[in-house]
Amino acid sequence: MASKGSRRQTKGLPNHPQIEGDSVTMEQLIALVSKLSDQITVLTDTITDLKQTVVAKDKRIAELEARLNKNSGNSNKPPSSDFFSKPKPSSINQGKKRKKSSGGQKGHAGSTMKLKDTPDVIRPCLPADCIGCECAGHCGSTVRESRQVVDICITSEQSRYDLIERVCPKSGKTLAGVFPEGVNAPQQYGNNLKAMVVTLSSFGMVSTSRISEMMGGLTGLSISDGTICNILADCARRCTELLPELKNKVRSSAVAHFDETGIRVGGKVHWAHTASTELITLISAHQKRGVAGILAGGVLKGYEGIAVHDCWGPYYHKEFAGILHAVCGAHIDRELEGIIQHTTQRWPRSFRRLLKKLYGRKRKLLAQGIDHASPEEIAEIFEEYDRILKKGFSRNPYPKSEQVKRGRPKRGKILSLLERLRDLKDSVLRFFTDFRVPFSNNIGEKSFRLSKLKMKVAGSFRSDSGGSNFCTIFSVIDTVRKHGGNPFEALSALFTNSFSLDFLS
Repeated sequence: MASKGSRRQTKGLPNHPQIEGDSVTMEQLIALVSKLSDQITVLTDTITDLKQTVVAKDKRIAELEARLNKNSGNSNKPPSSDFFSKPKPSSINQGKKRKKSSGGQKGHAGSTMKLKDTPDVIRPCLPADCIGCECAGHCGSTVRESRQVVDICITSEQSRYDLIERVCPKSGKTLAGVFPEGVNAPQQYGNNLKAMVVTLSSFGMVSTSRISEMMGGLTGLSISDGTICNILADCARRCTELLPELKNKVRSSAVAHFDETGIRVGGKVHWAHTASTELITLISAHQKRGVAGILAGGVLKGYEGIAVHDCWGPYYHKEFAGILHAVCGAHIDRELEGIIQHTTQRWPRSFRRLLKKLYGRKRKLLAQGIDHASPEEIAEIFEEYDRILKKGFSRNPYPKSEQVKRGRPKRGKILSLLERLRDLKDSVLRFFTDFRVPFSNNIGEKSFRLSKLKMKVAGSFRSDSGGSNFCTIFSVIDTVRKHGGNPFEALSALFTNSFSLDFLS
């Protein structure tokens, strides 16, 4: 018989029958322990699976939060995607800024309205008692005070060209005049009107339908959308003749900036590629973003200067072998900022401090009239660069995969950045080893800022020729602007065949 104590101890066990005898009790206990062991194994496996699920979900949540928190300050997203939440600018190229007051700043040269020596119209302001008085025209008067009003008057002017024919009284021959160049049809629009249409479209970034409405309201002329497109096509054809000279100027420059951005053409994504300098803008449109689009621009292949870009892979294609590269420091800075915001790693802060130190050091040397850093200083910078990357790799080891899969294993954004910084060290530090190279690719990115505004206003180009025409015209307009010229005057000269790029020399 089992004792009371043993019966009391086994009574609380689950599904425990009444035990009568030690042998029966041991058998049931062994079965019960075996059952509990199986349940523990199942629960342990469940806990392990749940832990793995939680880890995977935590990783996914971190990825989604990092994607949600991306902006133009910690990623390669454009500033236009920030909307109303603007990130703080990077501290690398930001000096000590003071809060500016409104109005002209200290040292500003200032300007005022320019007036003619003689006004076009003089409007006398008579006393109220003199209005309608018979003696008003005979009374002596003086000008007590004058005020100038400058206004504009937009009117349409219709000119008729008559081809004169006459018989010479001396020779008896029938003589006839010749229409001037550009007067080619029985009725057509003039060059100033064409220049205004192109200025509104390719510089003011106004849509075709809005241009039609504006021209009707300003001049009273009804211009159809098709006519506006024909004017733009004619202007693009004239600008195309200038592109070879622009390309030669860019190819002969010591430093050129390359970039690409998306544009919508016929509801699809096409790409605008730029090859620009401080004084020249050259933009071309293409269906492809990669090597084909870059080759279509006709500048980078065979270029013998330094190509500044954002470290995109196709710029290192074998088609462009032998070119010296310089990586945009602003892009690297934004990627470092993203890692700083989403991790606790310290090496990105050290790398940013290094970039900031080099940026400030270069500015200081240039202010002193020194156009290069000493070899000893450059060697020290390279050593510090390598030390920071070594810490980064130790903090981010390569993942070990038990399964052998085809292709290169995933490395993540941090490891990818570290590898780029390691493999492209010379290109990353080019802005300090060669003072001709700027820190960022801002010149290339600025080439697209107005064209992106065109996308916001118009939404999309209707055809391939529409996107290509815009890029061609804007290349000439922006080049003129960089030299201090007036786009409207340049376009007017273009339609009269009197425009040239001599100012580039």
